[in-house]
Amino acid sequence: MKMTTVRMDDQLLDRVDGIAKSLSRPRSFVIQQALERFVDYEEWFMLEINEGLAEVERGDLASEAEVKRAFSKWGVDAS
Repeated sequence: MKMTTVRMDDQLLDRVDGIAKSLSRPRSFVIQQALERFVDYEEWFMLEINEGLAEVERGDLASEAEVKRAFSKWGVDAS
């Protein structure tokens, strides 16, 4: 494991410390967990965007009728 330095404002650090205290864990644990969740989400999000763009390039798009049917399931008028 490598060490790095992160700068954050006092208010954010206080929030991190509050979470760490409530979990009875060190500050580093909370920061590590937050970074892992952020990176996991960003990787997922970029993958979803790239898959969506590939669908567009293939012309794999929903028709207007399919969109209206999907919205009607939620009780929304898509006209």
